[in-house]
Amino acid sequence: MSEAPRYPSQDILVVDDEQSIRDLLAEALVHLGHRVETACDGLEAIIKLKKGNFSIVITDIIMPRMDGMELIRYLVKNRKSIDTIATTGHTMSYQYTDVITAGAADFIAKPFTMNELEAKLNRILRERHLLEELERLAVKDPLTGLFNRRQFNEVARKEAARSERYQHPLCLFMIDIDNFKDYNDAHGHQAGDDLLVQLAKILTASVRQNVDTTYRLGGDEFAVLLPHLTTDLALQVANRIRDVYNALVFGPTYLSIGIAHFLQKTADIDSDIEDMMRRSDRALYHAKQNLGGNAAHFDEESA
Repeated sequence: MSEAPRYPSQDILVVDDEQSIRDLLAEALVHLGHRVETACDGLEAIIKLKKGNFSIVITDIIMPRMDGMELIRYLVKNRKSIDTIATTGHTMSYQYTDVITAGAADFIAKPFTMNELEAKLNRILRERHLLEELERLAVKDPLTGLFNRRQFNEVARKEAARSERYQHPLCLFMIDIDNFKDYNDAHGHQAGDDLLVQLAKILTASVRQNVDTTYRLGGDEFAVLLPHLTTDLALQVANRIRDVYNALVFGPTYLSIGIAHFLQKTADIDSDIEDMMRRSDRALYHAKQNLGGNAAHFDEESA
């Protein structure tokens, strides 16, 4: 048996009507590094599921009051994020396909070794890790680690809906790197990528954690969504970002930032989001063309 888990510790619920088996499984799973609780049947399991935050359930099939198949169906209907491993010594009555069709992630016949159980757990955790990684890649820019345009569209809609509902301001920064092409031509694309990564770090460090969200929309175009921010505070944050960036001296590059508030102009929230983006782009253009770059400008309609 392994001395340490290959994957992060899990909260596991062991369900079996035989106390000796519950105790044996709990002891083995704790030895593998997991946190474990036990239940004697499906009904007690549901009570504990409502109180706890379990990620995996290991359940016997043949039990009084509520058996394992009923528990699996309950989990499929009510707790889809929980993976289930079913166990039974009655392999003549229950086949692998029956249990998997009911919704279990895996099936193991009694008697089994702890090595078998650990292998089943690791397979589940490996698949979960891969799914989480795929979900992360679907919404993150691979170079900078910031959210991508797809995630921007989703979050912007949620934040705009909150802004309408609660009547609080929502601010958008559109950020462009002045002279980025010249920097790339002079220093090479690897240096250009390094600059983009540094800007991403500056944006992340300059905004409120778990409130504001940062994005790379493509190329050297970045965005930040900032709820609950007034005009004066928005300009302060934008200029702070510029100051920190300029202190790193990525000459001849600077930052231009266009700022706009979300305005409820129509009954169509998507149209109003597009309008906010247009106005922020217009403010960005003004910062670059009329102010010579290295500037932050607020859209006149938002001020």
